[in-house]
Amino acid sequence: MRLYRIAHQDHISDLGGMGGSFHSGGRWNDAGVPAVYFAESAAVAMLEMANYLPSPRLVPDTYRLGVFEMPDGTVVERWSVWELPSDWTDYPYPRSTQRRGTDWLLWGRAPLLAIPSAAVPTGLENIVLASPTRLRRTSIHLRKTLEGLYNPRAFASVGSDPRIADA
Repeated sequence: MRLYRIAHQDHISDLGGMGGSFHSGGRWNDAGVPAVYFAESAAVAMLEMANYLPSPRLVPDTYRLGVFEMPDGTVVERWSVWELPSDWTDYPYPRSTQRRGTDWLLWGRAPLLAIPSAAVPTGLENIVLASPTRLRRTSIHLRKTLEGLYNPRAFASVGSDPRIADA
């Protein structure tokens, strides 16, 4: 099984869950609760990153796409769109998703939880939430890191629209 994650090159292999969502909370975790966010595809990881920047051209050069591998038999719990609170795609992150994800992080059994991505309409693609404690008991390996996350043609017209600041 492959998982993907975008992070600063110095932190891409750090799976301790003490990053940004630990300090300020994330969609699926309260602040102070360690969590590691992955995606089931590189494209979803890139879309998730795009939620935080006005243009992909603003992704720092020091960020990398990490390609992780886990054994195919790794247990993954899955939540479908129909099981999620009605406000699961809201921003700022609703308490309903933070509470539910935090409960899973603290008391769940599987090391991974696949959840529909709020960046993809109707939950067609998934992100993967990982409990750092349970993840340490698995065999996860960073296989490679890739730089130059976005093709230069992507969002090339952003600079030509006067309503959007040029990156």
